[in-house]
Amino acid sequence: MNIMNAASEPIIDTKAKKIGTVIDHLVDALGGEPACTLRRAVILADINEFPGTTQSDIMQRLGVHKSALNRDIEWLYDYGCVMRQPSSQDGREIKLFICGYAKKNMDFALDHFESSHKNLKNFLIRFISLFGQYKPTLRDAKIVSALGDGKNATKQEIFETLYSGPTTTDNRAVNNLIELGFIERDMIEKSDEQRSVQTE
Repeated sequence: MNIMNAASEPIIDTKAKKIGTVIDHLVDALGGEPACTLRRAVILADINEFPGTTQSDIMQRLGVHKSALNRDIEWLYDYGCVMRQPSSQDGREIKLFICGYAKKNMDFALDHFESSHKNLKNFLIRFISLFGQYKPTLRDAKIVSALGDGKNATKQEIFETLYSGPTTTDNRAVNNLIELGFIERDMIEKSDEQRSVQTE
């Protein structure tokens, strides 16, 4: 499947730059960790929409498997994105709330969706669906958004839109998306060739 062709359909009714900005806010909301999956961003947005929700409620709303949700909630808790609070009626029931930097940056992301959690979650879910069985990360989404307007870009230009971290990690992510067919090799290779000709 070619994600670049699919990206011009309903998912991207806004400009690629806006999508990149939303992803940046979500990375900040998720502890500055671009390796987080988009699913984790959906879960965090759901907790923000329904303060005091339980894991059972999230499972029903999002259809996430229990073991996967347990891992994601544990990660969100460890990174300080959510807090847990025992229910006053039933001490075994744990209520979840988004907090701190996660709340602030999630609100920044929501500003691009007229403060609609539903629209933000639908945007992320549609993005996830483009990847099929592959579990996309925020870094993957940022790479795709860098090419989302159909323009060619060199790997260096893509790396400049990404986050501080090893270039080898970014390079591996780009190559992985090419190998899986989510972005076209030609869009990067042709641009790299043009750049080398211009500098000669």
